[in-house]
Amino acid sequence: MTPKDIKGIFLLFVFALTTAFFYNWFSPFGIALLGQWETSKGVVTAISKTDSVTASIEINNPMIIKQIVQKKEKIILDVRPREIYDQGHLPYALSFPLMDFDDSVGQLLSSINRQSAILVYCSSFECTDSHMVAQRLKNLRFIDVKVFSGGFRQWQEMGYEIEKNEK
Repeated sequence: MTPKDIKGIFLLFVFALTTAFFYNWFSPFGIALLGQWETSKGVVTAISKTDSVTASIEINNPMIIKQIVQKKEKIILDVRPREIYDQGHLPYALSFPLMDFDDSVGQLLSSINRQSAILVYCSSFECTDSHMVAQRLKNLRFIDVKVFSGGFRQWQEMGYEIEKNEK
């Protein structure tokens, strides 16, 4: 291979790489190249154009969540599957699985008003279901929706009380 061939291959490679990144950046379906990977900062997620995770609605302190639960300050929604909810959940939490959102939202709308304070949680920092439900609730014009980013796993790790639905 001659130096001219190597230079041509290098330029072709740089052109292809630049084109790929350019396309990825402007495509609505591009691959997320950035992310938030530190659990102390909230839910772990790749940051994409269609990301449902909004850090501004997260509560990252489990002691604040414990106070909310004890004082019954918010309606608490557990968005994990019902079978997992039955095995253990935060006290006073209602089962509101993400996969049943469309079927259950009518009942929720009829039982609470849009100004109600709502706290949503799922499994852990790695779970984004709570953010998806929170965003859907915000789209339905609910005003005060927050997400417990540590979810049930962090609650349990802190040794806080859990409720179970015995069968």
